[in-house]
Amino acid sequence: MRVSIVDAFTRTPGAGNRAGVVLEAGHLEAAEMQRIAACVAASETAFAVSGPAEGRVRLRYFSPGKEIAFCGHATVAALHLLSEQGLLPRQGECQLDCAAGTLRVELEPVDARHSRAWIATPQYPWTPSPVPLETLMPLLGGTAQMVDGSLPVLFSGHSLFVPMARRDELWTLFPRTGPLAEATVRHGIQGVFLFTRETVEAGHAAQSRYFAPAVGIPEDPVTGSASGLLASYLVTHGVLKAPGPGQRLRARVEQGDAMGKPGRVDLEVLGDSAGESRVRIGGVAVTVLEGELRA
Repeated sequence: MRVSIVDAFTRTPGAGNRAGVVLEAGHLEAAEMQRIAACVAASETAFAVSGPAEGRVRLRYFSPGKEIAFCGHATVAALHLLSEQGLLPRQGECQLDCAAGTLRVELEPVDARHSRAWIATPQYPWTPSPVPLETLMPLLGGTAQMVDGSLPVLFSGHSLFVPMARRDELWTLFPRTGPLAEATVRHGIQGVFLFTRETVEAGHAAQSRYFAPAVGIPEDPVTGSASGLLASYLVTHGVLKAPGPGQRLRARVEQGDAMGKPGRVDLEVLGDSAGESRVRIGGVAVTVLEGELRA
């Protein structure tokens, strides 16, 4: 089985977030994909089970332990590889079919070798945190006083979003993974996404970390799906100015720096006449390894 290793949200091998990609996976059963993902041992492996044909591609995603509905960084990695191998044009739109639904994706050339993949990420309602900060923060290795009190702690999709006041305190967090997983999974929380407006690079919107021990990921280097929800959060709460009808806002967020694997996620928010917004995440990638898996 031909397998590629691709680092997403970076152009530097070893940075960003690593994904496995299997392009010709239409003949594989779910159990076989699960076994391959366990062998690859990236946080997620994307399998192209059909396409690209007639402007559509279907992907399935597996962590080493289970199938998941959608993965942002593995999608960026798969689209990069399809484009790099000439199976998708380096510029243009197509439709992505996955367990989370049908999503519109676009490739936008950024230089002679790379295209930025834009993905319309799934959006979910926002609700108050089901876990008190006094319970949550010690499990993360911090205190409730580290939280930015000017912004709310909210739950959306499968993630809890926690604003932090300072970057240095964000970087010092060292979660107790077992107790954290136990305390969050009972509320349907798969991961905790912590972010601060204190960034490494000037002009960026946020610096973040993501802990998901409930699904076997102690810390995710760069989380595309959660970054898409972060875009909605930042606009809703005035950190980023909401675009008007027909206008487009673009921003960039940082993740992975605390792990020595810096990645950068582009955010795009499109305003419409109903006063609502459509969100896309964007990222580049680099192919690190290609080979034959004998499992």
